[in-house]
Amino acid sequence: MYQKTVLPHGVRVVTEALPHFHSVSLGIWLNTGSRDETAGENGMAHFLEHMAFKGTGRRSASELACQIDQLGGTANAFTTQENTCFHGKVLAAELPRLFDLLSDILLNPVYDTAELEKERQVILQEIDELEDTPDEYVHVLFNRHFYGDSAFGRPIMGSADTVCNFTRLLLLDYRQSHYHPQDIVIAAAGRLEHEALVNLAAAAFGDFHNCRCSRPRQKVATYPGAHNFLKDLEQVHLVAGGKAPAAGEDSRYMAILLNLILGGNMSSRLFQEIRERQGLCYSIYSFLHCFSDAGLLAISASVSPENFEQLLDTIRREIEALKTTGVSPQELQAAVDYSRASLYLSAEDSDNRMMRLARNELSFGHYLSYEEIIDHLASVTPHQVIEKAQDWLDLGSWQIVCLGPLKASTISIG
Repeated sequence: MYQKTVLPHGVRVVTEALPHFHSVSLGIWLNTGSRDETAGENGMAHFLEHMAFKGTGRRSASELACQIDQLGGTANAFTTQENTCFHGKVLAAELPRLFDLLSDILLNPVYDTAELEKERQVILQEIDELEDTPDEYVHVLFNRHFYGDSAFGRPIMGSADTVCNFTRLLLLDYRQSHYHPQDIVIAAAGRLEHEALVNLAAAAFGDFHNCRCSRPRQKVATYPGAHNFLKDLEQVHLVAGGKAPAAGEDSRYMAILLNLILGGNMSSRLFQEIRERQGLCYSIYSFLHCFSDAGLLAISASVSPENFEQLLDTIRREIEALKTTGVSPQELQAAVDYSRASLYLSAEDSDNRMMRLARNELSFGHYLSYEEIIDHLASVTPHQVIEKAQDWLDLGSWQIVCLGPLKASTISIG
């Protein structure tokens, strides 16, 4: 059963009670991420996420680590372009202890200068590790060029230059600018009692105030183009994509199904033609990201240099065929069936349910049932998918970025 309570200062508590579960998943979400940073602050939201685990007024860093392990579950955090989340999963009886730990690291971090210097080195290593992982790093390069010189286009972890300039005072000032009660969502799913969690939240967050105004978010802009980054690798890694609907747009249901048909699973057109029929590469897929006010539909692949041109030609042909010949009712129904199964299978996990609760609240301000989503997907017609595909698959507005041993002077997806 879904329930929602808004505390006096604006903190929202959303829960889904699942009495048949033995566990409970908890997340404390902030509606702030890397897109809220200035150029000099790039990576600060992620740095704050790391520093939260490095000691509070009540617990040292080592005590936090020990007490998290003693719960016997998991506890972690992550930062995205739009959110920061501190989350964990434990047996139901341990929920009060988990809440105490997560609320403590969010509300009472000390940002000890010695710990800050150590964590700076950890994050610099994390940045180096990402740059040594080409199938992930190519996405960073794509964002940089598709979204341009904007907060949305900068890497979530920041750069070595920005991370080396962060100080304790800068972290505290950023926190004061971006951590607001009205931007916090506490989400939990599993064996729980809603009122018990509300009482915990009221006690922990009752004195949490922030009168500083939030900065307005920069509007997302996108840029077509082609960029090739030469690197001594075995394969060429590429990402090519363009604009798609935002999370709140009704057309996102059409985009979900189009993505599946294009390259979202093993029976998709790209996977079947490029991997199964032609054997051009091992990794080929499409993906859809829906943000609060923007979206991205893109293709990612890794291919040997000698197969690169054939791969691009095949991608172009498959996209053109999809736009001109359309989608059959059977193909669309298969995508709906796949979505339905994926939704219900994900519901078996309390982490997935908790994250879904929070994202629904942050995106829409209310709960969307599984049945409501499936009904929306089932109502999509082949004509609607192809009509939207004319815009979303307009290769002239796409960006393509390649990373690897490709010596071609020019590349183009359009």
